[in-house]
Amino acid sequence: MITTFPIYILRLGDETVIVEPQDRQDVGHTDFWEATVASMVARHFRIPVTKLLNLPYCQSRARVVDNKVYYGGKHDPDLLERIRAALHNADLQFAYDGHERRLPEDVRQFRRLVKRYQSSGK
Repeated sequence: MITTFPIYILRLGDETVIVEPQDRQDVGHTDFWEATVASMVARHFRIPVTKLLNLPYCQSRARVVDNKVYYGGKHDPDLLERIRAALHNADLQFAYDGHERRLPEDVRQFRRLVKRYQSSGK
């Protein structure tokens, strides 16, 4: 049986947090973002969660399929070690997947929101 589930790789200040769905459920990134991850990001950056719900591609993400981490970003060995540790799987390896890239427009909108809510204190 193939194990597959999404993860988000969040950079929250100086900390990198790997977020996986409860029980490693095979859910879509968008559903996982809306149900779990958006609120974590919103809380950290003090942005209303409603402003983030339609931006599931503003943060780094990947899909784990058995021992592969399909990721669209730079295959950084330190990041892979963090993912291995978080998921308790030393056998994980990166595999490139362009679908798992951040979308530039989502990233731009997210950065605007961060700037707006950090500078205004709203």
